[in-house]
Amino acid sequence: MNQAAVRDAVKVFKALADPTRYRIVLMLLERGELGCGDLAREFPITRSAMSHHYRILENAGLVSTRKKGSHVFFRLNEDRLRLFVPLSAGRRGGRKTAQSTFTKGGR
Repeated sequence: MNQAAVRDAVKVFKALADPTRYRIVLMLLERGELGCGDLAREFPITRSAMSHHYRILENAGLVSTRKKGSHVFFRLNEDRLRLFVPLSAGRRGGRKTAQSTFTKGGR
């Protein structure tokens, strides 16, 4: 594995190591695109702390953003996540379920 690939893997796993960011990824995996406000309601932390988490996930290539007016929406980059964590193809209602290798530890 080359050094760039190692750096990418470390960046992704560091992003996922934080419980808040891990939960954000799970929510996006299950629900698809979510607005900043939707995510903020789920976490009892300040806006600046949420912004910090979003930035780390975005820098790791795990999420992308879309702006519509003053609203910001986040979407999981499943292809990027799949490079490091195998996901099952199971879906419920068109969205991935949390019952994947990612959430079940490979069981």
